[in-house]
Parts: sequence; structure tokens; C-alpha cells
Amino acid sequence: MPKMPAPADAIADWRPAQAVAARFAGWAAGTEGSSRSSALIRIGLAMLFWSRWACELLLYMDQSPAGLFLAANFFVATTLLFIGYHSRLAAVWTGSVGLAMYYYFGFELGREPWTHHHTYLLAVAALLIALTPCDRSYSLDRYLAVTRAERLGISPPAERGNLWGLRLIVVQLSVLYFFAAFDKSNHTFLSGARLEQIFLWFYAGSDYPAGLAWLATTLAFGVVALEYCLALGLPFRATRRYLVLPGLAFHAIIYVTLPVYTFSATMALLYLAYFDADAVDRVIARLQGIGSAATAKGEIS
Repeated sequence: MPKMPAPADAIADWRPAQAVAARFAGWAAGTEGSSRSSALIRIGLAMLFWSRWACELLLYMDQSPAGLFLAANFFVATTLLFIGYHSRLAAVWTGSVGLAMYYYFGFELGREPWTHHHTYLLAVAALLIALTPCDRSYSLDRYLAVTRAERLGISPPAERGNLWGLRLIVVQLSVLYFFAAFDKSNHTFLSGARLEQIFLWFYAGSDYPAGLAWLATTLAFGVVALEYCLALGLPFRATRRYLVLPGLAFHAIIYVTLPVYTFSATMALLYLAYFDADAVDRVIARLQGIGSAATAKGEIS
């Protein structure tokens, strides 16, 4: 009969798995770092909300009680998010308004453009940024905290906090990329037929250009491969350095060629969540002339 492993051997076999689990838990929920990248995302999200919906929610656009109520909540919440007053509460408020627009006004009331994935992404990103120390930098909250500390004669609070909200944004982006690629992993897309249809609809009309078929097929395989690589590679430093520029270029191309609204800008902004927050802080310090080149020289990871 095979010899049963001794208890000590069994424990030893589990140690690598426990170490990996502990390391992942530390990365996901136990990491503290600079709050500046979170604050930049907070400000950017407020501006993206305005860019996408402000012109549609001006008070004269929909003067019904529901329309006025939505507009009032939208502008108050996003303004508080932008200036950073009660920043985390403002982020929850803004994200809730976004979800109401997506589910109720979009699906229930039939405002079809509000049902697109970029709408959902903006709303979820606002909710997730509420789980970061986005109030501790570049905000009215920060100004009031520093003023209070000066009045009491104590040190101002550090611009640091738990970054688990940024980790959740990383997971959200990777899930988005993975299922975007998975959804395209079929003959209809990989054959190039879908890209041909898009090109003919927006550009060529009924005139079928020569050579379009092979070009569309090549691009289809390239898009799917890139999205899988972005999903699985961006969270890791070793592969991220090779994927950030292709990812940003991909979003820039679809922004100028297709009506994706704020999707590309939102994705580019949320890329900040992939980078080490303290490294981002060092780069900001260097740009402001208060950090040495040697300090900021290390690669953002």
C-alpha cells in the first residue's frame, strides 16, 4: 500500500498555497499607498460624467418631475465629486445616479443610448472610487483637513490610505477585457464579417472595397488577441510594460473611428489603477519640481 504522508509533510505541501493566498490578500485588501492617483481618477470621472450627460440633463431638456429630479441629483453629485467635498459620499451618490440612469431611465424608460456599456462602466467606476482614499488629495476635504490641523497645531493627515478600491477597478477592467474578447471568439467576428459590416455602415456604404475581407479578418484576430492579452497581462508588472501603449492606442483608434462616446477616455483614465500609487506620487512630485529624478526614475508598476 502507498505510504500516507505524515502530517508535517501535508502541512509543508500547503505552505506554498498559503503563501500565495496571503500575498494575494495583501495585494487585494491590505495595501496602503498614496491617495493622489485615486484623487486624479475621482476628478476625471466627474469630468467624464459631465462630458457624457451634462448637455442632455440641462434643466430645460426634460422639465418633468423625474427629469428635474435626475438633473438636480446629477449636477449636485458630480460637482461635489469634482471639488472633493465629502468625496466618498459624493462618489457613491454619483455612481448611484449613473446606475439609475442605466437601469431605470435606460432600460425601463427606453433611453437606449443610456443602456450602453460605457454608461455602466462610468457608474461602477464612481462607486469603486468611493472605496479609495480619493478624499485625501486634490480636494476640498484635504484643504479643510489641513486647515483644521493647522488650527489645532498638529500635523496634517497623510495623503495615504487603503487601495483596495483600486484593486477592484483592476478586476473590473480585466473582466471587461476578457469577456469582450470571449464574446468575439466566434466565427462571425473572427471571419471579419462583423468588422466588414461596421466599415460599410460608417464609411463605405454599398461600395465594397477590394481587399477588405482579408484586412477585416486580420484585424479581427488582432483585436481578440489584444483584448485577451490586456485582460490577463495588464495586472502584472512584467507584462504591463508591453501592453499599456498598445491598449491606449487601441482605445484611441476606436475613439476616432467609432461612436464609443466616453468609453475610450474612461478606460484610459482607469489605467491609473494598474500602476503603483506611490510610483505615481513620485512622478507627480518630480513634475512639480519637489522630487529628485533618482526617486522618480523607477518604473511605475
